[in-house]
Amino acid sequence: MPKLNEIVAALDEAYPFEGACSYDNVGLLVGHKDKEIKRVLVALDVTSAVIEEAKSQGADLILSHHPVIFHELKKITEDSYTGWLVLELIEKGLAAVALHTNFDRAEKGNNDALAALLGATEYERLEEGFASAFDLPEEVSFDDFALSVRESLGDSVIRTIGGGQVKKVITACGAGISEELIFLAKQTGAVIVTGDVKHNYATMARDLGVRLVETTHYGSEWVFTDRIVNYLTEHFATLEVFVSQKNINPYDIA
Repeated sequence: MPKLNEIVAALDEAYPFEGACSYDNVGLLVGHKDKEIKRVLVALDVTSAVIEEAKSQGADLILSHHPVIFHELKKITEDSYTGWLVLELIEKGLAAVALHTNFDRAEKGNNDALAALLGATEYERLEEGFASAFDLPEEVSFDDFALSVRESLGDSVIRTIGGGQVKKVITACGAGISEELIFLAKQTGAVIVTGDVKHNYATMARDLGVRLVETTHYGSEWVFTDRIVNYLTEHFATLEVFVSQKNINPYDIA
């Protein structure tokens, strides 16, 4: 069985931790480096339900996209949500590793995967890998395109701005939109597909006539789980890797 530090090293090689944003917190966050790992649960988020699932399934490690520890901790108690989760991990003997913005921007990471899911065969990587631009094989109506986004991502919670015909697309996973991306979309006539759009960016997009399809954060990043499962099973023959069935989109359908 591989040790935890061997798995972390392999992940660092494929999705370099140094590629994460300065504000981020990636890599080994909880656990003993020399711990032997037999089973890995892969999830987008570490929640109490995911921790219970990992324990019940005999997992040794939770490998998540979003870090269970994001901001600096001065104490680990149940008085904070993060402290509570970390205590649960420690008490249940579970290690935690996160691949966040380093995975988003990496080759074959979240942004590349999102573009591919939406029909890109070739694409240009923008903003150092945090966005992708591509042309659809043929022009389609905005409404049909928005529907295809919802179906491709399995996400019933989407919001849109705009109309007309769509040929050019810019994708940015998670909360990846920026003012620069909106200006680029205006210049090129592209439709932006992203998640968690703040009010000020939505207002800016409408004011500048930029089309937008907003999915949920989960909807734009769930492909993380399949890619990580494939990578780990290819590199560690004895490792059992499975995707969490408890880490679901937090939004209900209205």
